[in-house]
Amino acid sequence: MAMTAGANATGTPAWLAPIGWIGRGASGILGHLGATAVLMLSAAAALVRGRADEDEPTLFAATTHELSWMLGAGIPLVGLVHVAMGSFLSMQAYFGSTFVDGTGAVVGVGLLRNLASIMTGLTLAGLLPGRIVPELRRARRRAAAGADGTRGLDAGRLAAARMLAAVAATPLLSLWGCVVGTLVGWKSSEALMGLSTEMYFMMLVRMLWFRDVVGVMVKGVAFGLATALLACAEGLRDPGPQAEAEADDPAALLSPIVRTACLAMAAILLLNMTWFLFVYHAVPIYGPSLLQPPTP
Repeated sequence: MAMTAGANATGTPAWLAPIGWIGRGASGILGHLGATAVLMLSAAAALVRGRADEDEPTLFAATTHELSWMLGAGIPLVGLVHVAMGSFLSMQAYFGSTFVDGTGAVVGVGLLRNLASIMTGLTLAGLLPGRIVPELRRARRRAAAGADGTRGLDAGRLAAARMLAAVAATPLLSLWGCVVGTLVGWKSSEALMGLSTEMYFMMLVRMLWFRDVVGVMVKGVAFGLATALLACAEGLRDPGPQAEAEADDPAALLSPIVRTACLAMAAILLLNMTWFLFVYHAVPIYGPSLLQPPTP
């Protein structure tokens, strides 16, 4: 019997091995997406159901607790990122990529239309899994060991608080990034190119679309929801007995955290591209512009 198994093992061509890798990867991704969808439904049910135990904190209190650390960690990180973004965009006029009077539009509209929301989303995609995944892994292990008494783990409620907090935090941090980047760009253009405050903000307002402002909020909600949902799904997933035994080892947590961050970033890029295609690309190309549109 052992000889037959050995012959079958050695008889498999080596060039077929990648097919097995692809199959395992595809089935793993589909299983992960299915578990994520189920968790989202559980979180929605938890919003309707309310508390199962009067000793539990309310969903509002749990969400506020999560929101406080997201904003506390996100404000300095997003602010620093947008200091770089604001100064970089303002320097485009300095290097001749646009004319000086259009600097306000390049900085402010560029941040509102695309950069602020996507840079904030990518920042939180790295930040949230680093806390949510270990936190939920510990909660799951305590519940399995009976440390929480006879009451089981309410995965939907745990996920709902974190998802609601991320949905609120991401648009707020995106707006914060817009403000920081716009102010930094204003002072940079004033100091380096002598651009007046009136011209800077006049061009910003003139080139702004209403959908740019709406987009910051809509994309912020979508990016925050996707990131928190993926992080909660990874944290509440059964990692297997070996990973469960190594749950307190930081090295063992590195792989799920990095995997979640990469999936969240990919989801953010996909959502951002979808928004651009349906909201900007599907309408007349030339809205407010610094340049005249080409004529036939």
